Amino acid sequence: MIREVKIGQRRIRYTLLSGRNRTHVRLKLLPGGEIQLGVPQGFPLRQADDVIRQNLAKLDEALSEMNRQRQSADGTVLYEGRRLQLDVIRSGAARVEIGGDRLIVHAPDLTKDALHWQVKRFLVTQALEKLRAQLDKWSPTVPVAYGRVTVREQKSRWGSCSSKHNLNFNWKLIMAPPECLEYVVIHELCHLLYFNHSRQFWAEVEKRMPGYQLWRKWLKQHGSELSLNISEEA
Repeated sequence: MIREVKIGQRRIRYTLLSGRNRTHVRLKLLPGGEIQLGVPQGFPLRQADDVIRQNLAKLDEALSEMNRQRQSADGTVLYEGRRLQLDVIRSGAARVEIGGDRLIVHAPDLTKDALHWQVKRFLVTQALEKLRAQLDKWSPTVPVAYGRVTVREQKSRWGSCSSKHNLNFNWKLIMAPPECLEYVVIHELCHLLYFNHSRQFWAEVEKRMPGYQLWRKWLKQHGSELSLNISEEA
């Protein structure tokens, strides 16, 4: 529930969360500045507003500190065809999360190399998760089992299939539109049927993804744009 409380000339919006499993009142300021208040079920709304009033100074102080620690890196990160603004927050615990149109990096080390490694690790993990989901979706349509699945940084290929039926994928596919990743998964699964690029092979691809040519063309035209560049932080 979204509530708004007037405090002097200000109107403070916050999200009220209540439930049977909540036994304590908990006030939380999220990285984006959103205020959340968790309360036990049946907690009076007026008292919830009072909690915000009584803690406004602390919330303002916490938000100021958050903004002080927050640094916007010079650039964006591509994720599933979208450009996300890179936000960096100095934090003792390293983690990466997506919030709206921003990629928020909580990092203890703000050097270029450390941030690059942390963001890349997040993208590789996301790529593997999306790839496995597409493999689960399309592998039942191919009567040949695939072997090991690996995610690599391949210079000239988006995917490959070995003679042992092991599948390799380029982690940068997570930067392209989701349809591109799906196309590459279908492409490599069809190589389990035809270990070539014959007419029969392309017919199998098209049977599963009509219009695959659009996404194949997209990768050819824009593949070189899929790169991770993070500037040095001050």
